Amino acid sequence: MQSLNRAAGFQSTCAAKFVVLIAFVTTVFCVGFPVAAQPAAPAKPAVAPAKPSVPKTDELKIDPDKLPDWYHAPPEPLAIKDLDLPLATKEELAKLKREFGSAYRQTLKTCDVSANGRKIIEGAIHYKLAEMTVRDRLSDLPGLRKTFVQEFTTIGDGARRKGEIDAMTALVGQEIVKQIPELLKNNSYVRLNAVYILCEINYAPAYELLLQVMRAPDIRKDEENGQPETLKIVAAMGLVRILRFASPSVKERTAMATGIIEALKDPQTHFWYQLRLIEALRYCEIAGFDPGDKDRPFVVECLISVVNDANRTWKVRTRACYALGRVPFPKSVKVEDVITAITECALQISNAAAANPNHMDWKYCFYNLYAAFHTVDGKDKEKDKDLDTEKKGAGGLLVRFKVAAQPAYAVIVPIVADILSGKAPDAGSLQKLTQFARSRQTDAVQAGTNK
Repeated sequence: MQSLNRAAGFQSTCAAKFVVLIAFVTTVFCVGFPVAAQPAAPAKPAVAPAKPSVPKTDELKIDPDKLPDWYHAPPEPLAIKDLDLPLATKEELAKLKREFGSAYRQTLKTCDVSANGRKIIEGAIHYKLAEMTVRDRLSDLPGLRKTFVQEFTTIGDGARRKGEIDAMTALVGQEIVKQIPELLKNNSYVRLNAVYILCEINYAPAYELLLQVMRAPDIRKDEENGQPETLKIVAAMGLVRILRFASPSVKERTAMATGIIEALKDPQTHFWYQLRLIEALRYCEIAGFDPGDKDRPFVVECLISVVNDANRTWKVRTRACYALGRVPFPKSVKVEDVITAITECALQISNAAAANPNHMDWKYCFYNLYAAFHTVDGKDKEKDKDLDTEKKGAGGLLVRFKVAAQPAYAVIVPIVADILSGKAPDAGSLQKLTQFARSRQTDAVQAGTNK
């Protein structure tokens, strides 16, 4: 009996505790745990403070003295943007497509160079180029160009010999070069894609048309015969591609170098254009003789003049230093003259960097100075088959002319290291470079006096 009473008491106690627990949980769930008192939030003003009034004006006034040095007002749109000069009507295009569309692909595949094959090639290229001049199809130009280039670069099939493919490639390339000048008189979109075709087909003789684009006057001065500078930049890039991948002959490379140097004589062109020209001149890989003067190293002379030209940007001048580390040197070139030009340029830009250490171009420019002495990419490791290792060899003056280049490199590279590390040039390093550059100038003057 007692045990039953104890059990009943225990059950009543547990029930009471359970009731208390339920009450606590319900309170927490509904009300939440008690928290410390928080300060009352400041009352919001009934009316927001009035914003400062902005004076209304019909024209935004800009203080030219506060604009960055590199800012130039955007030019007026070119009139050629709106030209509409189709080479064929829609009816003529439909007829050309029926006559030459599928026949052209079959002719390219079989490498048919017969009279009938030549007729098909001529008509098909006319059709494809005319298709690019349709005003309401300007958005299709990249796709049309891609198809055009792809068909040219995939001539032949597995059953054709290399000689047959080469003959067909030459025939089609000649026809393209013959017909495409008509597109270079059209609106800016058509001109751009026409130049891209010449760049992308990897056909060496196309360089002549690219040089014509580069030699044309500025279109703002001669709307009828001129070309926009943007088109000239693409043409220069096309020369780089031809020089690298189309295996042009020495005669063709010499002609390209002559045209590039002619274009580089103008220091007022856009620096992008000058950079592309320097890159193209680097890849010409010729000994550098002027066709009119067999003893004159015109490629090296041109690059030295660019390095010394204070009217050009630092990017252009230092990129010319980079190129001097890679172009072939004829026997008539004095390596000391090249080293002196690079050293003087390094001193001038180092002084500029000391005065304004945060300029955004410094790392690019000083890297170019470093690369003038050092091998930096795969192309540098290739040797020109027409020249010995001493005169061409791997890129970088240290590799090719270590004895002459080492002293200059030793005083330039510490400043390069400072700039690439995000620091201003060290004063002691700058003083050593100054003393070295002045000593080279003195030596050059004495050498000229002793002649």
